[in-house]
Amino acid sequence: MIKFFQRIRRKLLTENKFSQYLAYALGEILLVVIGILIALAINNWNNFRHDRNLEEKYLKEIASNLKQDLEDIDFNLKFNQDKYQSNQIVLEFINNNMNYNDSLNRHFGNLLGSTRSIVNRSGYETLKSKGLEIISNDSLRQMLSTHYEIKYHNIIDFEYKDDHQHQYQILWPEVINSIYIKDMWENGKPIDIAKIRDNYSLRSALAANLFLREYMISNYNRIYDNTVKVITAIEKELERE
Repeated sequence: MIKFFQRIRRKLLTENKFSQYLAYALGEILLVVIGILIALAINNWNNFRHDRNLEEKYLKEIASNLKQDLEDIDFNLKFNQDKYQSNQIVLEFINNNMNYNDSLNRHFGNLLGSTRSIVNRSGYETLKSKGLEIISNDSLRQMLSTHYEIKYHNIIDFEYKDDHQHQYQILWPEVINSIYIKDMWENGKPIDIAKIRDNYSLRSALAANLFLREYMISNYNRIYDNTVKVITAIEKELERE
């Protein structure tokens, strides 16, 4: 097409038809500009599709990671609920001077233990390395950032600092000195029942642990609900694409 215009321009120039020559020259320029604009539009579309394909890939991986996280959170939740129940039963036994029976063995052996969240961050970290702006939905992008950078961080920080410190610096010494643990989480028995009833430091440690288990249960419930919320938002975004 350009060669066609060039031939016409040369002919018009030799025939001294300058006004027509100028018109054809402008037409040739316009054709080039239109071609450039079309090429840019195609390139922009290709880049857009490339980014959307990446977005879909990362969102699917993150959703898969989060579904695995739900299994871990559910385990941690049930573990802490179990510890809460045993701590509560043992404290009631001590505080109310109840008669001892063998059904208590399981609860005396089940006082110790805490949980550590295992977060599958591979999809989110890959997304971060490529740029969070790949996520076109602003609210979803903010939701992902808050979930991983704040909500997960807060619960893991509490697990590794406050809960871990209480477990191994306060609760463990008190329990080990007062209770014979035959099988961890399965079977234990007071070394001296009378002394346990008068052991106020043990009572205090168990009461604090009861509070911590309740707090962790609340944390795991919240992070579970928020994880489900994020998964739902991702699935809606994938359906929209």
